[in-house]
Amino acid sequence: MSESDIDAAVTTIRYRERLVAPVTVWLITAAMTASLGVAYGHWLGNRPGVVAFVISEGIVAFLLVTRTPIVQVDDHAFRAGKARLPLEFVGRIVPLDRDETVTAKGAAADPRAYLCSRGWIPGAILVEVTDEDDPHPYWLVSTRRGHELALVLATQRDAVAYTVTARESSTTAITALESERKTGQG
Repeated sequence: MSESDIDAAVTTIRYRERLVAPVTVWLITAAMTASLGVAYGHWLGNRPGVVAFVISEGIVAFLLVTRTPIVQVDDHAFRAGKARLPLEFVGRIVPLDRDETVTAKGAAADPRAYLCSRGWIPGAILVEVTDEDDPHPYWLVSTRRGHELALVLATQRDAVAYTVTARESSTTAITALESERKTGQG
């Protein structure tokens, strides 16, 4: 087993949120697909109308469920949808309210930013990316619990930074001890 396999096996999920559509979105899609069923039913009869409604509503429901992104923080990364940001590259974290989210998506938006956004979720979180090789200066991610996500993400980021610093310190100390041992033997 490689080190990454071991890390994946012991990873604990610290935060998880599925950005599901609210009931109103489901009702709107049901009304739209019902109107399609009525249109088919008017010309072809009741049975084809019902079939058109059931098939179209099934397709819409399938898309709403399978295209729902998951926002997650674990011991190693922040994930939003299909994207993954290692915690050592997480910079400033800012939870945004409704008005700030609208501004961040519109007038103040950077076209290079990574967006995992759902229009039915009023809040978001802005996460600065500190990796200079990453083309995205920040991530803007929809969330219903921005302050909770920001706290968990900051805590995990700081824990990773502490672990990396401790690992670097121990590596430096070991190197120094090995150097002393070699010079003492010579």
